[in-house]
Amino acid sequence: MSFNKISVATALLCLLILSVAAQQRRGRAPQRSAPQRPAQTTGAPAATPSTSAASAATPASQPDPQTVVLALLNNQKITLADLDDETRAMVLSLDQNIAGARRTELDDQINRILFETEAKRRHVTVEQLLSTEVNDRVIGPTEDEIRAAYEENRAQIGNSDYASVRSSLINYIRAQRAQKLTRDFADRLKAATPVTLGADPNAQNLAPGTQLATVAGRTITAGEFNERVAPYVYDMRIKAFDAEKRALDVLINNALITAEAARRNVPSNEIMRQEVTSKITEPTDADIRKFYEENRERLNGDLETYRTDISAFLQQQQQERLEHDLAQHLRAAAGQNLHIMLTEPEAPVQNISTDDDPARGDARAAVTVVEFTDFQCPACGRTYPILEEALKSYGMRVRFVVRDFPLDQHENARKAAEAADAANAQGKFFEYIDVLFKHQSALDVASLKKYAAQLGLDRAKFDAALDSGTYRAEVQHDVDDGIRYAIFSTPTIFVNGQRIHDASTVESIRAAIDRAFARARRQ
Repeated sequence: MSFNKISVATALLCLLILSVAAQQRRGRAPQRSAPQRPAQTTGAPAATPSTSAASAATPASQPDPQTVVLALLNNQKITLADLDDETRAMVLSLDQNIAGARRTELDDQINRILFETEAKRRHVTVEQLLSTEVNDRVIGPTEDEIRAAYEENRAQIGNSDYASVRSSLINYIRAQRAQKLTRDFADRLKAATPVTLGADPNAQNLAPGTQLATVAGRTITAGEFNERVAPYVYDMRIKAFDAEKRALDVLINNALITAEAARRNVPSNEIMRQEVTSKITEPTDADIRKFYEENRERLNGDLETYRTDISAFLQQQQQERLEHDLAQHLRAAAGQNLHIMLTEPEAPVQNISTDDDPARGDARAAVTVVEFTDFQCPACGRTYPILEEALKSYGMRVRFVVRDFPLDQHENARKAAEAADAANAQGKFFEYIDVLFKHQSALDVASLKKYAAQLGLDRAKFDAALDSGTYRAEVQHDVDDGIRYAIFSTPTIFVNGQRIHDASTVESIRAAIDRAFARARRQ
């Protein structure tokens, strides 16, 4: 028996709590209108490790997988060649995919200028222009087309039934059609507008002022291009790193179990039985009821409907904790005999605007934390108390700013964001969003107004702002900025402009904040 390569507990949690389509699992959401990006044995000769397996490679020159050393265990090398075929292929294709993403981003920047120029000529906004040329022309799919999409994407959808993912499939098909209409419209504008291409965006060591393209008299330079594309490249690198690390952890953990089994003179599966499976206990009725009560607003059914699933999920949680503890124990025992050489790519530093968004903490603080959130997003609901706990110890020394990024698949999220802004106007933003996160299944307008009354807000002012859409433009401004910062999911948290890769624990958030303080002191 070995450690699971991919944990199933998170998937079960989504089944119980999130009740969303497979593409929304683990709290991540499909990319919205942001530009689409391209998909992406021991004893080997000595090699120089790299920060991420193929980070030094170019599309024209890939490293020999056996020379890329990821870890040393008992003087034995674990290399890229030891990973499973899917992960190895993902890593080796990374730089080629990044090159494709950079070319796509340049084309996107050209298109944006074309749209802005045409919108100005017609005396409308870009949003109005695209609504006329794209959104208004998208034809909804037929039932046969929806079912065909369901069958074609069964591998990604998993066990979700047709009814539960139907609306997501409709949005997916409409988005695909909108993308084609957008490309066709851009091609028509290119035929009528001067577009001159300059240097290759993938050329090495381009000076910041190097011209990559000139569109309608406007120049795109390498400096501004690289600043915009950096977060997309990071997102691709961090996904490859995550896959690589998961695969490496499996190899290390299983090797440690084998070694421990040899030391005890028992089979490997006996180690797992002794340390994991034999220690898993049946959840008590109180445990099941507690879980149900804590999550009942996200569940569609009574306790008995979910009892079996909750029990299985709680046991899976136990198993994961026991497996984690066993792995940590074996790694600690290995000591200097285990050396991991794979390192996480560093997030680029972005200039994240905070303008007049709701905030607390000293405006002159050395560290600023900015969260883009969606009040209907279950992952945001789980992360918020973790983030609050992490920030508590810093007091006013850390400035905390909240910005909106309501996702299209959450029908009440945008209005909830407007309501939070209306509460902010009366000085009760953080008190109000605390209520929103605790009642994510009840964010209709009537409920939003009820929460305002419960907090003692001036209902006349609050209701007028909410009903008239006073803060609609403010919410859209945050969304537009989020797309510009290459946000793909919620919550997305930045610390002094660097995106936090892991915001799942208090410790990981505090570690990011402490690193930011250390950099600020050095500067």
